[in-house]
Amino acid sequence: MVEKLADDPGVHLTHLLFPPPTLTMHLIARVAVVAATLALPFALAQPPQTIGIQDGEQCPFILKGTPIEQTEEVVAIEEYDALVADLVIEDVLNDIIELLTTSDDCWPADNFPDSAIGSSYGALFIRLAWHCSGSWRSNDTLGGCAGGEMRFQPEAAWDDNTNLDKARALIYPIKEKYGDALSWGDLIILAGSASILHMGGPVTEICVGRVDNGDGTRSFPLGGPGTNITQCEDPGNCDAPFGTSTVGLIYVNPEGFLGDPDRLISAQKIREVFTRMDMNDTETVALIGGGHTFGKSHGACDAGNSPGPDESPDNPWPGLCGTGRGADTYTSGIDGYWTRDPFRWTNDFFTLLVDFGDNYVVGEGPGGLLQWSEPSMPDPMMMMTTDLALWEDADYRVIVTEFAEDIDALNVAFANAWEKLTTRGGVMSDSGHCITPVFPRDPAYIADALQDITDEPVVPVPDTEEPQPGSGAASGVVVGHATVLAVTGALMALMH
Repeated sequence: MVEKLADDPGVHLTHLLFPPPTLTMHLIARVAVVAATLALPFALAQPPQTIGIQDGEQCPFILKGTPIEQTEEVVAIEEYDALVADLVIEDVLNDIIELLTTSDDCWPADNFPDSAIGSSYGALFIRLAWHCSGSWRSNDTLGGCAGGEMRFQPEAAWDDNTNLDKARALIYPIKEKYGDALSWGDLIILAGSASILHMGGPVTEICVGRVDNGDGTRSFPLGGPGTNITQCEDPGNCDAPFGTSTVGLIYVNPEGFLGDPDRLISAQKIREVFTRMDMNDTETVALIGGGHTFGKSHGACDAGNSPGPDESPDNPWPGLCGTGRGADTYTSGIDGYWTRDPFRWTNDFFTLLVDFGDNYVVGEGPGGLLQWSEPSMPDPMMMMTTDLALWEDADYRVIVTEFAEDIDALNVAFANAWEKLTTRGGVMSDSGHCITPVFPRDPAYIADALQDITDEPVVPVPDTEEPQPGSGAASGVVVGHATVLAVTGALMALMH
């Protein structure tokens, strides 16, 4: 560079050693130009920054659980009856439990370092089962998870099912392992129920025998992409026969009814929508609060949703925030945890409402949507308007208070409501069968318990006569068709 500058007719060699002030600025400018010129090829060689999941980066089985063709061949009912009769439910549950803490870079599991579990797909799989089942409506009994129609439009492209294509991709190897004996409807429900068990929660009967459908036509009356019912006449305030307030949601806008964070009005709409699902107030509170005991909601930035499978069938919901996955995930747009350990079954959701329900303040979250925070809680913790609605409504508040004071009452109500939610709609095989897992069992958040749960099958409760009231048989509480054993003192000590 010195030689090049020395050749400049305006520059003398002595000036390079002892430059005058005016020449100093000239040299600085020339050096900057040369440096920029030398660096230019390297700058141009850098790839442009990309946003979201790119083609070739998707989970390997993304199109197995969300077929582009919108159809899939199903086995004849007679053959399915014979196959499902021999399906060992415990084996499937243990395969799912092993998957729960095996995070895949294609769609990383939620991570919560303060929990003994650390990372888990549990909340994702519970949401998968909840949303697959929550489409059921009582007026015409359409919807529900039997049929596995969530794989196809319209349900596959509903806003509330954003990124559930990744959940189906993650569980596909288990579907492949068991073949036609394990229907998609059964696998989705077992994934949710195994996740609840894994995190120490109560589950009653777990049944198989749901008959899959080969396309999504049975869901067309529910509305959404691919149908002639893209929305109701009053979006956000849909009347029956719609089972929800908005086509594409499972119940009510989490920001509040029509996007208004009015907690009392939202409570009224929640009751209306859950009544269409044939759920009473206790079941409603148990399902919302019990479901939100687990995991987190995702709204990493305010860019909004990316195209779903109706617009981008090869790469649904790639994301518009950073990498589109992990800490950059955008699903509902609301961001944060509900409870202090989102990988552990507790009644913390309800105790937080009782202790702080009047203290939450509304504001805009990272995803640009309205959510609520409590000043004394760490920043990632939050509540939705539809959560605080359960505290605002007088009748719901009574139930919230009961669950906060008595986890046994919550265990019974949630287990019963979960069974009711996941067993309605569609067609069941004549060879369907069930088990009743023991509760409580060693939850996975106890050190080294995961290996025990993985290696040992979920033990069915022996068939015995149900205890009669006043018989003195206080070891069990009758719930639906099954018995949920009372929580032991040791487990209670861990949960408080």
